[in-house]
Amino acid sequence: MDDRKIALVTEAENGLAYRLAGILREKEYEVIIAAQTMAYNDLRTKDLKGMRLLEMDVTTTSGITQLYAYIKTVYGKLDVLINNAEIANGFGQKLTELDITQVRKLYDRNFFSVLQLTQKLYPLLRKGHSSRIINSTSGLGNLSKMGNEDFCYSNYKMTAYSTAKAALEMLTLLLSKEFEGTNITISSFDPIRLKNCTHNSVKLCSEVEHELLELLETQTHFETI
Repeated sequence: MDDRKIALVTEAENGLAYRLAGILREKEYEVIIAAQTMAYNDLRTKDLKGMRLLEMDVTTTSGITQLYAYIKTVYGKLDVLINNAEIANGFGQKLTELDITQVRKLYDRNFFSVLQLTQKLYPLLRKGHSSRIINSTSGLGNLSKMGNEDFCYSNYKMTAYSTAKAALEMLTLLLSKEFEGTNITISSFDPIRLKNCTHNSVKLCSEVEHELLELLETQTHFETI
């Protein structure tokens, strides 16, 4: 039996993938980071000891197929998939101001790429030991939080981003039901905290790091953090 622990993290161009990969390395995972051109070039300047960086567009069928072929050939399995790739657009825009082309672009990255990548890598996850899928979501896509005026982001107008994250929450829940009785556990993970976020970057605080580690170890088939 292959005792190596293999993890894949997709990049969100907010600096989060590198920190997530670092946490996984500390837990002795062999980590692959899949990033597009801008994020890829930035990550090349960092200390990637123990990590494999691939330039890959996970919004395209060809990119996902190449990524699957690489993992299958080199590792033969996958133990952790962190779907972290996302973009944000349409800040503060009202209905009449929304650019549908930009909305579609966001859905391609924030929702459809997650669905397609998870579907493609499913056979490799089935070969892993106690495999984990962790979908990076957001309180901005949580109906209960966004309906609560005390939530710090409740008045943010990010129609495309919030609705895509809400769709991702539902996808995660539905897949958790489908994966019952298998070796795969799926979770939603929200790294957003007002104290550790800026407009275009996220830095994980110790509390959020602890929550992520709990998800990597949980045996429950659906958790929302």
